[in-house]
Amino acid sequence: MMNTVWINERLIEADEATIPLGDAGLLYAAGVFTTMRSFGGSVYRLNDHLQRVRASSQALFIPLQYSDEVLAAGIDDLLRRNELADARLRLTITRGTSTQDPLHGQHLFPNVFISATATTPYPAEFYQKGVTVTLVDEQKLNPYDIQAGHKTLNYFSRLAALRNANKIGAAEALWFNVHNYLQSGSITNVFVVKDGRLHTPPTQAELADPKLAAIIPYPRSNVLPGITRKAVIELAANAGISTVLSALTVQHLLAADEVFITNSNMLLMPVARIERKELPQAPGPITQKLAEMLDDEINSR
Repeated sequence: MMNTVWINERLIEADEATIPLGDAGLLYAAGVFTTMRSFGGSVYRLNDHLQRVRASSQALFIPLQYSDEVLAAGIDDLLRRNELADARLRLTITRGTSTQDPLHGQHLFPNVFISATATTPYPAEFYQKGVTVTLVDEQKLNPYDIQAGHKTLNYFSRLAALRNANKIGAAEALWFNVHNYLQSGSITNVFVVKDGRLHTPPTQAELADPKLAAIIPYPRSNVLPGITRKAVIELAANAGISTVLSALTVQHLLAADEVFITNSNMLLMPVARIERKELPQAPGPITQKLAEMLDDEINSR
């Protein structure tokens, strides 16, 4: 069966879909995307994904010409056409091509496309025993970059670090900013558990709180406002587990009781080792509890 994609309100076979050679997403990585999961034919926290990708589009001058209703309907049509219930989806918005009008200035013609493929689950052993993560030493995230905190098409550095981690049997590579504070994984958000509380680095929006900004020793954040990150923080609050938005160093990581990583594809993944450092528990009790709560929320929709 051919795989169908949604592109600019059209359903078309993937092999026939095209993007102009002059598209700024292709030429300059000028674009944003979000990766989603559907369960039983329904995308988990779709509204959160659409809200985030729209905010990134606005911040980076990438027009998103379709309403949330049109995009949601396109996702439903795409899942039906591909006969998928449990799927991994990607919504991509590029800045597209442009023309110059002497009277009205520049006109942009962005491209929006959605793909859906069957989910390839991570091995069950990863969730049962935890994974190894590495630390990225030679590169640092720049929080002063306009793309900081957004999921853009400029992903090569992160994927190269992830590839290097995979080569030595690790599932993720953790990144620090230019001030040497933990920000994220290559494709995940990071949580540290210490003395019964969650600790995670703040996003730029969270740093807008003056009280938080006063205690975080760096002024800007690279942390993506992950959708699963948001879900975990909400579920933790429901369970009476507090979340502290923290400036985390490598020492905090190595001294953690538990560590786990999150994204929309893997959901909640326990970390067993930080390079050669074995953590006390993987998965620990709080990691297990939150993973169960997340599964319950997904299954109860």
